[in-house]
Amino acid sequence: MLQSGTLQVATPTDTTIVMTRTFDAPRRMVWDAMTRADLVRRWMFCPPGWSWATCEMDVRVGGAYRWEWNGPDGDLALTIRGVHREVDPPNKIVHTELMEMAPGAGPCAPDGGPPEPWELVATLELTDTDGGTAMKMTLAFNSRQARDTALASGMEQGMEAGYQQLDAFLAEKIQR
Repeated sequence: MLQSGTLQVATPTDTTIVMTRTFDAPRRMVWDAMTRADLVRRWMFCPPGWSWATCEMDVRVGGAYRWEWNGPDGDLALTIRGVHREVDPPNKIVHTELMEMAPGAGPCAPDGGPPEPWELVATLELTDTDGGTAMKMTLAFNSRQARDTALASGMEQGMEAGYQQLDAFLAEKIQR
C-alpha cells in the first residue's frame, strides 16, 4: 500500500507555487474530504489558539466558498474566500482565492504595514496511484510579491500540518 508523503513545494515561475503530495486513501475519499465543509473542518489546520469561525463550501461552477478563523484573542484573523471556476469530481477543481489577514495575524508587507490580500487561482488535481491518491495543487498568484509573502508566511508548514491531520482522518475512515 502507498505511504502518505510529505508535501513537496516548487516555484516554477515568479508567480506560481506547485505543491504535490500523496495520500494513502482512494481518490473519491480524498475528494470528499477536500470539498465537503463538514469534513474540511475536521482536518484543515488552524494555528495553536485559533478556531474555525466559518466554513462554507458550495462546490459547483459559480459556487462560492468562505473559510474564516478567529485568532487567540477571539477576533477574526484570517479569511480565505473565492468562487469555483471548474469542478470535475473527483479529479479537478479550479477556484479563485482571496486571502485576507488581519493586522498582526501574519507576515507584514515589505513596508512593515498590514499584509496585502493575496489573490490567486488555485487548481487542485487528484489522480490514482498505487493504492492511493496523488495531489497536485497549483497556486497562480497575481504578483511575485504575493507569492513570496505566501511562501514567507509559513503556508507550507501549515498546509503540511493540515495534510497530516487529513492522513489521520482518512486512515480512521478507512478502518471503519
